[in-house]
Amino acid sequence: MENRVDPDVVADWEDVARILFSPLFISEGVLSQRAFVLEETLGETYISVLRLAMECFKFDMEGIRRKGNTLYGYAQMNVGSIRNIVVPCHPEIKFDVLPRNAGKRKSHAGIFTTIDKKRVKGGMPQTPARMLARMSLVNLAQSQVHKF
Repeated sequence: MENRVDPDVVADWEDVARILFSPLFISEGVLSQRAFVLEETLGETYISVLRLAMECFKFDMEGIRRKGNTLYGYAQMNVGSIRNIVVPCHPEIKFDVLPRNAGKRKSHAGIFTTIDKKRVKGGMPQTPARMLARMSLVNLAQSQVHKF
């Protein structure tokens, strides 16, 4: 049976792609924590990703640029694996992936992190729990980096 993509729900079976720029997010094939930092100046509340199961994801990938950096590739992650990340000694850290298909990028989604049931956003003080949450995403993504 074929899985159907619901634009309003990101299913556990789906994979998402975090677009990577060099040298900002990746250097010599090693993924940086920077790839999963929420920008304070942008008021970010989630890490932007694209849903690979949606037909438009390649179109959505085109035109993504970051000033002063080169488009390198993407890190592929399974949504169910993201949601099931367990951070040792920190059961209060949770992850979710929700659609964010506003505007022209219909495959756009966001990885949201909550700590103690409070949504993490850019500009919040750095804590050991926030750093461990980022490292958990890096560890999941590192083995699935695809270069363009």
